[in-house]
Amino acid sequence: MIRAGIRRAFRLPLRGRHRWERDVEDEIKLHLTLRAEQLMAAGVSPEHAYDEAVRRFGALTESRARLVDAARHREASMQRAEYWEDLRQDLAFAFRTLARQKGWTAITLITLALGIGATTAVFSAVSSLLLHPLPYPNANRVVFIDQQPSEGNKSGISVSILPSALVVRAWRERAHSFEALEGYNTTDLSLRTKSGEPSTITSIRVFPSFLSFAGQRPLFGRMFDSTDVARGGHVLLLSEAFWRERFGADRRVVGNAIALDDTLYTVIGVMPASLKSPSVGDAGRDVWMPLDIRNNDIGMRLIGRLRPGASVAVAARELDSASAAVDGSGAKRLPFIARVVTPAQTVSFRDSLVMLTGAVALVMLVACANVAHLLMARAAVRERELAVRIALGAGRGRLFRQLLTESLVLTSVGALLGFGIGWAGLKVIIALRPRALSALDAAHLDVTTGLIAVGLAVVSAVAFGVLGALQSARRSTHGALKTGGSGSSASRMHARGRATLVVSEMALSATLVVGATMLVRSVINLQRADLGFDPHGLYHIELVLPRARFADAAARTVFLDEFASRLRSASGIKSISVDMTPPGWRNFSIGRFEIQGEPVRTGTTEFIDINSIDGDYFKTMGMRLTQGTMFTDTSKAAGQAIINAGFARAHWPGGSAIGHRVRVAQSGDEPWLTIVGVANEAQTSGPGSESSTPLLYWPSRPEGRRSIIVRTSGDAQLLTHAKTLARSMDAQASANVTSVERDLAQAISGPRFVMLILAVFTGLALVLAAVGMYGVMAYTVAQKTREIGIRVALGAPRQRIAASILVRGAVLALVGSTLGMASATWGTRLIEHQLYGVARSDIASFAAAIVVLAATAALACIVPTRRALAVDPMTAIRAE
Repeated sequence: MIRAGIRRAFRLPLRGRHRWERDVEDEIKLHLTLRAEQLMAAGVSPEHAYDEAVRRFGALTESRARLVDAARHREASMQRAEYWEDLRQDLAFAFRTLARQKGWTAITLITLALGIGATTAVFSAVSSLLLHPLPYPNANRVVFIDQQPSEGNKSGISVSILPSALVVRAWRERAHSFEALEGYNTTDLSLRTKSGEPSTITSIRVFPSFLSFAGQRPLFGRMFDSTDVARGGHVLLLSEAFWRERFGADRRVVGNAIALDDTLYTVIGVMPASLKSPSVGDAGRDVWMPLDIRNNDIGMRLIGRLRPGASVAVAARELDSASAAVDGSGAKRLPFIARVVTPAQTVSFRDSLVMLTGAVALVMLVACANVAHLLMARAAVRERELAVRIALGAGRGRLFRQLLTESLVLTSVGALLGFGIGWAGLKVIIALRPRALSALDAAHLDVTTGLIAVGLAVVSAVAFGVLGALQSARRSTHGALKTGGSGSSASRMHARGRATLVVSEMALSATLVVGATMLVRSVINLQRADLGFDPHGLYHIELVLPRARFADAAARTVFLDEFASRLRSASGIKSISVDMTPPGWRNFSIGRFEIQGEPVRTGTTEFIDINSIDGDYFKTMGMRLTQGTMFTDTSKAAGQAIINAGFARAHWPGGSAIGHRVRVAQSGDEPWLTIVGVANEAQTSGPGSESSTPLLYWPSRPEGRRSIIVRTSGDAQLLTHAKTLARSMDAQASANVTSVERDLAQAISGPRFVMLILAVFTGLALVLAAVGMYGVMAYTVAQKTREIGIRVALGAPRQRIAASILVRGAVLALVGSTLGMASATWGTRLIEHQLYGVARSDIASFAAAIVVLAATAALACIVPTRRALAVDPMTAIRAE
């Protein structure tokens, strides 16, 4: 009766309670029961014994709460200790297991590290240059603005002009879609060093409000303001790097004057190294100077920040409306429209970065597939181990935790190695990058992209490692422990899964091989291209003259002519020419191309390459005239011109261009030019440029004399005295001598570099695919060891057994290659514009890819095939 009363007193809802809560209640029940029995033994009636026991116990609710709370804390402490002990055991077991399988562990870690490292390196460059190119506040709303011809540009050439100060003022006043518009200009200036030799430094001119736009402030000193601009702008701020290098980080430099291009400027401060110039990938500028927006004679680059919610299209329309209201040029002038682009769109090799991103994504997928294949193979091998552990009483939850720990240990070590490889790989890419891709210097390791790559690897490893092993554990323990259990349906399912992964690896690799082959052939074509002139022994001399004394074109012409005359007398000089456009550069005349006597094509805008040359130009360049003669009258009134053969063929096919009159019209008042000669086609803009692009040559004029081309007997040292000659003529003048042959080689350095990176990724993908193929074939041979032994014992030729192994590998390679060729047909669209002399459907590239994949598959099958041929029948049968 007493026990029934106790049960009624403690009849509480126990559903959902923890075990330790029930233990507390059981302890209280037992205590009250024993106390009641003691009281009854002392003479208390059974009816009052329980009530007396409860009274002596005290407040039951509070006591139970204290006991439950103490038990909860004790249980939590025990669970934590047990968890950490289990984790320690799991980690120790995982490291022991991985250490026992050194070969498998090394291959898996290398696969993870290479995949993560390659992805991190390339994605970091993409993040730095395309996703986060400028470290300005609200960078997602920062845009660049320029102007382009608005009518009928059918040339395929995108050429922009700098808006004038008049237009920029109108834009700042009337374009309400922008929070701010900042103008800037960059130029090189001459600084006299302590030795007296002039040194070229880089400068940037900006509005006084630019620092606020960039969210920066001077390291010390002050920023220039409107008062400084009104006084002539003879102040500047040094960059931190320039201040530390040239002035020894001396703060007393503020207030001192330095001479740039014979003009004194007062140093008023130092800009911090964190301030980046408004150009993606710009290596930085030495000095910062004020830009005067009131000067209508200059054009300027423009960067702006859109207001929240403002669209690029609406902003462009506002800019066009504002510029139309202030442009008094008249309807006959060539109209221009505003172009608003994001910083990422200004990266010259943006398409190459996007292509490499796709390529490294394929490599990452191949790596993930390879890791999945390795883990599935390991799961199949561990079937018996898992069966033994289950037979000994291990729960599936405990097995899951152990397998999860092993996968996480593997991916953690792989991720650390991958980050190291990614950091080193990015440094190598930056160190090896050609001069044409200098923007890569701004790339830095991006943790976010690395974490994404690690996440993909972790998902792949955990998904295939844990699930594959648990699927193996679902097999009958008795069946897994039996001898010969390897031929079960579960093993066959594992084999099909591994074969599928290998096929996917081969398909992804095939896509990369086709793309890399096409780029390799393109670079070869570029290197072998006939330029139409002889670059060997050809040099370009650029004279840097003080702007203050040589602002007039006539003064520059006199200096250039005298310099060329003195240099011509030097030994080893074969020919000298003064022109406007040296090899590797382009100058355009933008307008409507008209031929006298033919209907005018309205609504069209053309970009005509032009060059202002003297009589020795073709001799110096190693070119020739195919028709007509050189200029007979170089006066501007005579209006004589020479065109290239591509120009003549485009407009006078089958006829002669000599005597025809042409002009590039903008307002309609331009003078006509009479064609007196036709020159051979030449890729003067560099390999890869179209040699038949229309090109106009006219006699050299003061406003068009900018550079000197020199042909020597081949000894570059003959031109070293050019700098001495320039300084002897003017103390502030300097001469930059460059090899045209070297510059033209640099023109293809960008495509060659991209090709090299893609080839590395392709080789990596092939190696991973070969490892996957080898794993499948090696596992197949291991699983069929007993079968092979029996077949050999029954007289089967070893050649037939080897053929069966090779056929299986060939089938996997064939299926993967077929899928890869199909995907490559679509994928080559991404690189079509980077090809030169190679069609997107180039049969040779596809055939080469098939050969490479077949060779890779054959190499991967050699070792398993030899292992199959070496099987001893009796040993194989007894092994089971």
